[in-house]
Order: sequence, then C-alpha cells, then structure tokens
Amino acid sequence: MEDKVAAGGLMSRLNRIPIKNIYYLLCYAWNELEQGELLDLDKLPSTELVDLFAFVLCEGLNHLVKRGLEQDYVRRIDEISGVRGRIDLLVTVSHFLPQHGRAACTFDELSVNTLPNQIIKTTLSHLLSTENLDKELRAKVNAKHRDLHGINEIVLSPALFQRVQLRANNRFYRFLLNVCELINGSWLVEEQTGIYRFREFRDDERAMASVFERFLFNFINLEVQEWKGKARKELIKWNASALESSDLQLIPMMVTDISLKSDKQYVIIDAKYYRDAVQSRYGSEKFRSGHLYQLLSYLANAKSDSGRKVQGMLIYPQVNRRLRERFEILGFDVRVNTVDLNNDWQVLKSEIIEMFQPAAV
Repeated sequence: MEDKVAAGGLMSRLNRIPIKNIYYLLCYAWNELEQGELLDLDKLPSTELVDLFAFVLCEGLNHLVKRGLEQDYVRRIDEISGVRGRIDLLVTVSHFLPQHGRAACTFDELSVNTLPNQIIKTTLSHLLSTENLDKELRAKVNAKHRDLHGINEIVLSPALFQRVQLRANNRFYRFLLNVCELINGSWLVEEQTGIYRFREFRDDERAMASVFERFLFNFINLEVQEWKGKARKELIKWNASALESSDLQLIPMMVTDISLKSDKQYVIIDAKYYRDAVQSRYGSEKFRSGHLYQLLSYLANAKSDSGRKVQGMLIYPQVNRRLRERFEILGFDVRVNTVDLNNDWQVLKSEIIEMFQPAAV
C-alpha cells in the first residue's frame, strides 16, 4: 500500500464515481459480491452515498427478516419462580426469595439481542441522526429501527467490529456489518448538537486506495477466466547478501498488491489510486518515476522459473485519458494501464477483463 495516495486531492472526476460503481467496488473489495447482488439498486431513490448505505441496510434487513434474525444464547440473571440454570445463593437468600417461591438464577437464553444485531440497530439510529438523509429513506430507516425491538443499542468502536463472530452460513450478516463499519467510520459528529454528518467516502483518498487495491485483487480472482482463483499477495526478498557482520534480517520484505502465476506466466501488479498516471516535468508529461522504481524492484527480485518470465503492470483509475502502454525496461515487460471507474458498470467490467486477455498479457 505504499505510495498509493497522491499528494493533494484527487481530481474531481474520481470524486464523482457513480454510487452504483462504488457499491460494486465495495462488494468485490469485501469479497461479498454474491451477497451484494441480492439487492436491487434500481430502487434507490437518490444518488447520495449516505442514502445508498441506508438503502442497503433497509433492503438487507428485509432479506434477513425473511430468513429470521440471528439468535444466540445470551447470559441472563433474573429472579424467577422455580429454578433455571444456576442459583445465585447470595442474592436468593439476601432478598428472601424462597419465602415467595422464587430464586435468583443465572441461565443462558436464546435471544436476538446479539452483537451483530446490536451493531445494525445502533447504525440505523445514527442514520436517523443524519441531517441530509433522503426523506423517503428516513421513514424506512425509522420503521426498520422500530422493528428491531428487544435489541439494545451500544457504543460502537472499530475494536467492536473485530469482536464479531459469525457462523459460516451467515455471510449476508457479514456483508451488512461491512456496510455498518463503513458508515460508522465515515461519521463526523457535532459535539454541541449531536448531529451526525456523513463524510463523503469518495473524498477519503486513503480509504479509496485500499478499496481500489482489494477490488482489483478479488475481481481478478472471480472474473478473469485466465486467472480465476490465482491472485495472491506475495512476499519478495531482496536479492541481497550480507557483507562482514551485517544482519540480513534488517532488510525489509517487499509485499506485492497482486501476483499472478501460471505454468507460463508470472505477472506482478501494483494498484495506484492516483489523480493521474503521469505528471508534468519541465513542460512534458512523464510517468511517475517512484511507481516505476517500486514495480521494477519487485520484478528484479522476484524468483521466476527459467521458462516463465516475470512481467509487471501498473493500474491506475482513469482521469484524463485511457492508457494502454507497454515497454521493455531492464529486460522486463512493463505495462501501464488505466480503468475508467466512471464508466457504466458492465463496460468497466469488460475493460478490466480485456486487460488480462492472453493477447494482452
């Protein structure tokens, strides 16, 4: 992820990526495309991101309710008639409960008041505190919030999302919790009023750089026929030897964004979410030298079988012009490509797949 973000703001064209494309970028980045495709975005009444995420949560809850909300055993302490679970003798005796045929008991009870449901309900509550939420969606969010009775609201934090444990068949919950985590990472809260303002996710350069990289990784694994299931991150050691008493362990490892290997090919890809693939220097446009140096470092130190020549590719979002450039640098096949994230989604998919056709790679 080094050097993925340009100094200064990205060009406004990147900030206008259609929300449908943002949605699919996220679905691939989270590796939850199958879950994301269960929702019909054509029903979305707005083009604002906060409305997109509110819509996804509401439609997603409709899907969950049809299946039944997740339930789990929750520890409960209560004074009840009879005995259930373990008796708390101290409380039972001190409250004189036996005289009334009652006991203080600790027991596990099946409940919808689970951490995933608490996160979803709390996120809905935060959406209701947002000023610029679409009126129609606000009514839907409010209705869904009321439907989640018996579920507590909690204080959300990044660490809390890491605590969530879901069963293997609950991938749709994982998808909705990814949406909740993104929403809650994008709030700006006014301390005096308590009003939540949604920070435009497309303006968050570092977050978008991470999404762009993970999107390409999972897209290639799922959609590019030649490379299905073959995309990997790869640790590359420097081709170095120690002189005198120097410690080779001090030399850091390199980590690729995407490495693709087959019997005949070996491609290393570096994803760069940058305002442009070129920069003006002394009155002329040049590729960014730092990006080429980084890619060439991977290529020069990668271990390749004798019959499989390593190739490199830089991929940028398209801002000003489409690039399909190919060079031989230091004996390596190096390509510089762009993808137009503002295109119609189906056109965008075809554009990326075309980059990896046998004739192109």
